[in-house]
Amino acid sequence: MSKSRRRRSEETNVWIGYTDLLSNSLLVLIITIVITSLARASNEKPPLVRLTEQESFRFPTGSYTLSPEFRAALERRLPDIRDTINKYRIDSVEVIGHTDGQPSPGASNLDLLLPNSKQGDSLRGFEAGSNTDLGLLRALAVAKYLKARLQPDVKGELRIRPYSAGSLIDGDGRFAPADEQDRAERRRIELRFTRQED
Repeated sequence: MSKSRRRRSEETNVWIGYTDLLSNSLLVLIITIVITSLARASNEKPPLVRLTEQESFRFPTGSYTLSPEFRAALERRLPDIRDTINKYRIDSVEVIGHTDGQPSPGASNLDLLLPNSKQGDSLRGFEAGSNTDLGLLRALAVAKYLKARLQPDVKGELRIRPYSAGSLIDGDGRFAPADEQDRAERRRIELRFTRQED
């Protein structure tokens, strides 16, 4: 009787050892999957948002003023922009103005007026002497609008930085200076979301 009890006890101990090994292996597997998923989610890149003329993001020719239609279209996109900022913990939004290749007549006064302008100042009186100037003025107008509409709703400090690509970057991101034609597909504002700090 004592031999059979000892044998059962040894068999039970062996099975307990196997179940411990299996449960520990399963626990390690679950932890690995969770850590991998969290790492992938934290490294996921936010989307690039294009505001194109086909979606009512249209500036009058040679102008950087936001039309009522532009503002209304931007208002419709604000919830998605806020969601992206919160989902990816964004602290910097780059607003990039793109233009077509039509020549921009006139002389620029940006070098004279921009350094002395205050953050709350209106964007009036600026003259674009090139497509690069015009792209920057359009980006400034959109950045100013976004800052006023997003700042109260976003946790932490949100930097909104205007840039210009002028007519130098094609819709697919390649360097491709435009010809002098009226090309609506090149005129756009792009929003790039970045996270400077973790």
